[in-house]
Amino acid sequence: MSTPIASVMTKSPVSIKPTDSLLSATRTLKEKGFKHLPVLDGSGKLVGVVTDRDLKRASASDATTLEVHELLYLLDKVKIEQVMTRKPVSVAATETVQGAAKLMVERKIGCLPVVENGKLTGIVTKDDLLRMLSRSAI
Repeated sequence: MSTPIASVMTKSPVSIKPTDSLLSATRTLKEKGFKHLPVLDGSGKLVGVVTDRDLKRASASDATTLEVHELLYLLDKVKIEQVMTRKPVSVAATETVQGAAKLMVERKIGCLPVVENGKLTGIVTKDDLLRMLSRSAI
């Protein structure tokens, strides 16, 4: 019997808006200990995903000569819509864990938003799948 992804996903995940700043998203990821954030428009529709890697790539290098306040000012001006992955790969809650894992490996992605009727209902990450596997008898 196949396990549905709904049984391992994080329900009602923390999300951000495309107009949120890079600084805000970075703080959210750090405070919550996440690596991925779904991006929702004003109607709650999934429009993208932003990862810790996206945010690091868009941030200034450690070799920058900017002062801290200048750097924070710039990070507050960059919007998530400028760095997010648009039209992310997603699955329905009825997708199996095996199907989701296969899709993540094939697409080389670390998370899958779970969408029902156009609305985000959850997110599943590689960590969720590894956690499930570690609890299973092998």
